[in-house]
Amino acid sequence: MNPLADVADLITELGFSHYGYSAITTPLSWDRYIQWIENNFHGEMDYLKRHLEIKRDLKNIQSSATSIISLAHPYRALQEPTSFPLKHLKTALYAQDSDYHFWLRQKLESIVARLNELHPNDFFMASTDSFPIMERDFSYQNRLGWIGRNSCLIHPKEGSLFLLGNIVTSVDLSQSEALDPLPDFCGKCTRCIDECPTSAIGNDKTINAKKCISYWTIESKANPPLELASKFKGLFFGCDICQTVCPWNQKILKRSEPYQNQLIQSNEEGLVSELRLVLNSSGKQLLKLLNGTPLVRSGQRGLKRNALIVIANLKLQTLADDVRLYLEHEELKEIAKWCLNELSDT
Repeated sequence: MNPLADVADLITELGFSHYGYSAITTPLSWDRYIQWIENNFHGEMDYLKRHLEIKRDLKNIQSSATSIISLAHPYRALQEPTSFPLKHLKTALYAQDSDYHFWLRQKLESIVARLNELHPNDFFMASTDSFPIMERDFSYQNRLGWIGRNSCLIHPKEGSLFLLGNIVTSVDLSQSEALDPLPDFCGKCTRCIDECPTSAIGNDKTINAKKCISYWTIESKANPPLELASKFKGLFFGCDICQTVCPWNQKILKRSEPYQNQLIQSNEEGLVSELRLVLNSSGKQLLKLLNGTPLVRSGQRGLKRNALIVIANLKLQTLADDVRLYLEHEELKEIAKWCLNELSDT
């Protein structure tokens, strides 16, 4: 019997595609994760190290924590129209929407509210990936997918274009018989590795953040090495390449075409206009335009840095004068000079 049967309809109504649950254990990939950190593959993301003890044992959140519920929600931009303001700059699919940390958390809290009614004496805590839980590990354990070569969780019917949420609880949701995780169906396919422009994906299903376009355009506050930046392929914020080339996502992308057609529809005129907007807006104006979207995570400086890299890689000479304005910018002058050199080579 499904112990979550009384909230199963609510989970579906809220748009979650699939879910699972199990008793809390030490994460299955704990040793690999520690090795990943020790290899310095996390780059500047030192926050990943600060809560290692919580990640290792979720009882450090709450001593009564016994079980974890893992839930997957498809990217909303693939299911419904969004009001994302930048229609021409290449932006990761999940980010072409309002910030999921808010709306996904609200949906999880709705489930928690119902569970609290059913189990008033128990503990429930909802979280997104902003909380230090190895959510992909538990989601794999809870059969939401297997770990693909691109390190993403892949489900045979739902692909990998979904977000993960968690509910930690004191309710005992241990299985009477442990279920094996889903088999790895990547087979001999290496398309994600082959198509990664910066060779960020290792053969051992790990990502070196210091080579990853998403890391450099979202997380890092620094300027990427110029040799690496030259491989960013005009991507402005994030990168979906290792997911959009994955065979397991082709049906998902085909199904979502009516909504994709309302998303990024790049043409040079629109692209130039949006890049000029990013470069010429004040930080306050830019953050106001993008308020409530994931793009504010990069900050105004990061977004301007990303715009300069796009201009260089796409050889948009018409923006040369806009780029020259940054030759005296304390933090971006190196990128601006490189950008102009790239434009002069065409």
